[in-house]
Amino acid sequence: MDKKTCIVTGATSGIGLGIAKGLAKEGVILILIARNATKGEKLMNQLQSTYPSSKIHFYPTDLSSQKQIRATSEKIRRNHQIIDVLINNAGVWTSEAKLTEDGIEEQFAVNHLAYFLLTHLLYPQLAKSQDARIICMGSNSHQYGKINFINPNLTDEYHGLKAYGQSKLANLLFVYELERRKPDNIISTFCVSPGLVKTDIGVKHTNPFHSLMWKLRRLTGKSPEKAAETPIFLVLADKNLAPSGLYWENLKPKPSSKSSHSKEQASKLWELSKQLCQIDKFFG
Repeated sequence: MDKKTCIVTGATSGIGLGIAKGLAKEGVILILIARNATKGEKLMNQLQSTYPSSKIHFYPTDLSSQKQIRATSEKIRRNHQIIDVLINNAGVWTSEAKLTEDGIEEQFAVNHLAYFLLTHLLYPQLAKSQDARIICMGSNSHQYGKINFINPNLTDEYHGLKAYGQSKLANLLFVYELERRKPDNIISTFCVSPGLVKTDIGVKHTNPFHSLMWKLRRLTGKSPEKAAETPIFLVLADKNLAPSGLYWENLKPKPSSKSSHSKEQASKLWELSKQLCQIDKFFG
């Protein structure tokens, strides 16, 4: 493949790490975004050493912070005139309610609004590509999700699973609405379900009970490298083999829940997301 510029968020662990390794092997210009600066620098150096045909960059960013997302996006725009692929992968699962510095529930902020804001900020660079791809990592947990438009922080009714389901339904609503609204046909959009994967997402920020349940549940899951196969395919595949605007799992499109196809909810979420991210015009 031509040397494309590809961004991967949440790149230092789990599925993001699997994606980063797979794309580095293909010799791309790879932009890694993750919160832990030490892990990120180490990964950048490892990938550059292992795959010298690739060019690896790393931008430490806490994706719960809109200020940091904006600052990192400005640096990327300054250093990279064209972006071919944006993979919104970073995610979090928390047992306890936590608000970000922007006053937003953390799972909604990281799992959805970071995708929304980063896509908005980097869209002009994606539009300069001859064949851009925007990939958002979703989850089959969207099936039990419900968007609380009045109280997206779930104040006084918080539960980790409820918050996660809301954020994952938001991923699909966002991708479907982005597909309908985008003014550029050269940009393809995808939402990907990785399935059950052996990652630490249910361990890092959870109480002992939830941590134990996740450790038991993930025993039957696939490896992060296996989960990375579908997003990597969507980066590399010819456009006719990767139809835009669909939900994917195991290298092929799959159905999503009825609520994920609600144009009314998608439009409302779009406007709410613009408000929470202080965006006037999404497409500039």
